[in-house]
Amino acid sequence: MPDTAELDGIRTLDEFVLHLRALKTRTGNPSITEITRRVHRDWRREGRPRSELPARSTVGNCFQTGRRRPNPDLLLAVVRALTGDDRAVVAAWSRALHHALGEAAAGPGVRVTDRLAPPPDGPLVHTAVVAEALRLADLPGSGRTVVLEGPAGTGKTTLAHALARRLAAARRADGPVLVVDLHGTHPQAPPASPFTVLGHLLGALGVPPARVPSSTDGRSVLLRRLLAGSGTVLLLDDAYDAAQVRPLLPGPRAGHTLVTTRRLPAAWPELGGRVRVPPCDPADSLRVLRGVAGAARIDTDPRAARLIAEAVGHLPQALTLVAHHVAAHPDWPLADYHEHVVASLVLRGGMGRSFAASERSVSPEARRLLRLLTLQPAAHAAHADVTAAARLAGTGPARARALLAELVAAALVEEVGPGLYALGRMVHAYARARLRLDEPVSRVQEALARLHRPPARSAQTVGN
Repeated sequence: MPDTAELDGIRTLDEFVLHLRALKTRTGNPSITEITRRVHRDWRREGRPRSELPARSTVGNCFQTGRRRPNPDLLLAVVRALTGDDRAVVAAWSRALHHALGEAAAGPGVRVTDRLAPPPDGPLVHTAVVAEALRLADLPGSGRTVVLEGPAGTGKTTLAHALARRLAAARRADGPVLVVDLHGTHPQAPPASPFTVLGHLLGALGVPPARVPSSTDGRSVLLRRLLAGSGTVLLLDDAYDAAQVRPLLPGPRAGHTLVTTRRLPAAWPELGGRVRVPPCDPADSLRVLRGVAGAARIDTDPRAARLIAEAVGHLPQALTLVAHHVAAHPDWPLADYHEHVVASLVLRGGMGRSFAASERSVSPEARRLLRLLTLQPAAHAAHADVTAAARLAGTGPARARALLAELVAAALVEEVGPGLYALGRMVHAYARARLRLDEPVSRVQEALARLHRPPARSAQTVGN
């Protein structure tokens, strides 16, 4: 993978272009014609019309300095063409580009605070997860770092703040509690760069701007030195990947570090222990509903309450949203909270934006497949296999498997068995709504025809 460490120092668009020229040289120095061909190939795969495909001269302009009105979309397409669509590399270049353009990539949007969020309205669920995280936090060799990973809506941030309160109360040294939003799935900004986050952390610790080092490595070393032996609790919320988090770790002598992420990397071994945060179990789901809406209200119709919990896939965030509506509408019978009503409340209440943010981390092809998977009969309960996914997407099994892997990594689809995949209830509701908005009826009909087409028979079978 090309080295992206030098990208942290990019400040202007011209500097970005100079690094892009160097990338072209390091990756075999392909001709502008070849780069244009690759961009066309990638954009056609995304379903872009012919009219949007750039001319060779337009692609060549990406390597020219002094430009006033660059096309960020095309610049990143050139990066993908040169790097083979390595997502971690493209994400690093995206952060650098947004920084060069003066957008809210990681500067003004990054905020370091020493205040933890107040306890949740309802009861704290996932007690087993809390116990496991506390155990891992003090496990020898863990680096005193715990990664909480799971889909949107499972309550990772709430759990992380609760864990931070417990760790802060139990520590011996009186170091600070620092909370940083890393914007891993921010709807308007790309993931925060380690360079900028470190600058904000050092500023929060009282380092004057003139003393803040000018490199990521220098800032990381200074952070570790300042926090050594301090008993600090550092909460890194909504991480994009391990490369973003690694320079921010203060080391085992500093205290504890908690990381939350929706993305499910194959391994974060150097970051310490990993704890999967699943949806609630049925009993905890009812506890959340009772804790927010009141036991008297929920216990009037236990069966309807159970159906509400099932309709939202037992996601704590969704349960809390519905419970607030129940509490605010005492004249609504619980039985009137049908599945489509619950889905509408939850998606309009903020989880729709959460799923949209998760979607932005996958390719357009994978996003389209997510929508098409809802065409499966009872897709929220049944399993989709690779064959069905390939038919819906109109591609081969190998490509379908790669697209499904993207969706699994983004915690939008769960692999429930070898070659078997399932959508959660709320993801299904979101993807179904997006299907109606984003896919022409003719393409939906074509996908359905492919899905239900009988498998091709071999010549031998026909002969028999």
